[in-house]
Amino acid sequence: MTDAEHDPASERYAYSRTALARLALSAELRELAERAAGGIPTTNDMWAHPGETVGNALDLVHQAQEVLVRAVVYERQKHTSWEAIGEQLEMKKQSAHERFKKAVAEWQLSLQEPHYPAPPGAPVRGLRLHEAAYAPTTAGQNLDTWVREHIPAHRETDHPVTGHLPALTTAEEMVQVLDALHHLYGDRRTPPDPDARARLTERKAALLDRIAVEDGRPEAAQQAEEARALAAQLRTEAAQTRDENRH
Repeated sequence: MTDAEHDPASERYAYSRTALARLALSAELRELAERAAGGIPTTNDMWAHPGETVGNALDLVHQAQEVLVRAVVYERQKHTSWEAIGEQLEMKKQSAHERFKKAVAEWQLSLQEPHYPAPPGAPVRGLRLHEAAYAPTTAGQNLDTWVREHIPAHRETDHPVTGHLPALTTAEEMVQVLDALHHLYGDRRTPPDPDARARLTERKAALLDRIAVEDGRPEAAQQAEEARALAAQLRTEAAQTRDENRH
């Protein structure tokens, strides 16, 4: 994570998007495994309603479909071609694209807008981004624990899930910041939020400082200073706007 300050809802910025997609997939696989395991015992069979076992099996099918969607999102986040995905699904790449393009687009949007717009009068907004991607540190720790407890081959593995996630590079983090800044200007009817722009600009400045040191690029240090100055200006403008609204 950069040295820029983040609000608690921004911990996902310390992870690569591929890592977030993999955590979401792992979480859905755990859910499928737990649901499937729950159907193995026969202790409650005598009290089951007619057809209940079929309904439970259908729930597993639906969960498996969610796993498939998350697997496709993960592969696309790794830049796997639709042709390769289609081959695994035994369909043409156009068919694979048509089937999953909405889910992939929703994933990309959720990375920028993790919550759905709040309905009128609603006290909270629903979470659009997968919970494991929204709170990846906690999700990763829980998945590590689950794997150690349920998969004998990994009982002695310290980090069976989080230890092998794709790392976040400086270049990819900069792409995340630039994408987020671009997204702020996506709705031309609404001016970008100065506070959000300031936070992103501060992250950009911290990344430029890192690039200046890691790559030996003094011009990046100058760009970082310019970004920090812009962020300070945006903070001032946001504070002035809040004062005007209070009066």
